[in-house]
Amino acid sequence: MKKLLASMLAVCMLLSLAVFSSASATTAEPVTVEFWHAMSGGLQDALVALTDKFNAENGMGITVNLTNQGGYGDLSTKILGAIASDTLPDMAQVYDSWIASSLDVVVPLDDFVANDFDNYEDILPGYRAEGAEFGKIYTVGFNKSVQVFFYNKTKFDELGLTAPTTWQELHDVAKAYTEATGQAAFGYDDLFGMFLQYMLQNDVGYVVDGQVAFNNEKGVEAMAFLLDLFKNGYARTAGEDRYLSGPFNNGLVGGYIGSSAGAAYVKPVDFEYSAAPIPMGVKGAAMQAGTNLAMFTQDTAKQAAVWEYIKFLTSTESTVFWAVNTGYLPVRQSGFDSDEFQAYMANSVVAQACYAQVDNMAFESAFPGSQEMRNALGTEMETAILEGWTAEETIADLAAVAQEILDRQ
Repeated sequence: MKKLLASMLAVCMLLSLAVFSSASATTAEPVTVEFWHAMSGGLQDALVALTDKFNAENGMGITVNLTNQGGYGDLSTKILGAIASDTLPDMAQVYDSWIASSLDVVVPLDDFVANDFDNYEDILPGYRAEGAEFGKIYTVGFNKSVQVFFYNKTKFDELGLTAPTTWQELHDVAKAYTEATGQAAFGYDDLFGMFLQYMLQNDVGYVVDGQVAFNNEKGVEAMAFLLDLFKNGYARTAGEDRYLSGPFNNGLVGGYIGSSAGAAYVKPVDFEYSAAPIPMGVKGAAMQAGTNLAMFTQDTAKQAAVWEYIKFLTSTESTVFWAVNTGYLPVRQSGFDSDEFQAYMANSVVAQACYAQVDNMAFESAFPGSQEMRNALGTEMETAILEGWTAEETIADLAAVAQEILDRQ
């Protein structure tokens, strides 16, 4: 019986090597690994489908156990608690800001990538840069999205307007829309992301070597342009709606800039919508978002198993399946270029808008205190807009709040 089982296992391993082009150079053993995630609804269904496929076909006896920890806030809290109590799972979805102060518990992936990864250069540059922002490769991109401009195509066509591509066009289109309709032309789901986007697009830094880098003339210039849009009534905040997809669907705002992953919530009541790349400044900076995969287990057998699963999730086949079934983006260029995704993209204005700005994607830097800073500056931005602060006052305030947080780390 033992010989029979051994023979069956050998056959399965040979079959798995034939099925997966990224055949492993590691020696994975039959183990069960725990993966904490925050996917729900259809997203969770897609993750379960992929994981069931991996568990059934990996041929190495590896079983991935999915554990839903609630939303991102819940997952973040539980990961931070697990770090403190030394009860981390083998792997988890993370934003890099969650692990910035605890890199000693995260397994660097450089050797895995160097020795056993199918064409790492195929992973989109922005995702590779984010994964290595701490000096080593600590994360690999998974459920990624990018900001796009959703707009009321019916109304834009009626007014003879097209989606803006530059700051000046954004101002002109917004002015024309508001003057014709009496409504705000657009808004932003994420006020912190809005602030950071405008700084980067005007070639302004954020945080460099523990110091605020946006308290300067170019920072004020970018902020002045942004605040004027709100002061003139051309732009609005989400307010109590929290997300602008609701007001947009009801025709109360002409468009909004938000995550491509939010397309599932864009369901206009009585008009046709479209999507376009976000307007750009002197530099391109379309803020990418979404979590990454991190490995925590210190057990070498489980590390090999986790790596097999990470390779599987980020393979061309899997990332295309994930993108088509969830609305997230492929993490590989080969995924974007695949026949399946190209066919999907032909019928998705959101996917087309994402693809058009792949080369301009930028990520939000993570560092000790970055999550606290994100929350604090988002609140300050809302106050600045509602109370009509000047650009100079706003930049000075944001810089003081940010530096105080940095100095406490």
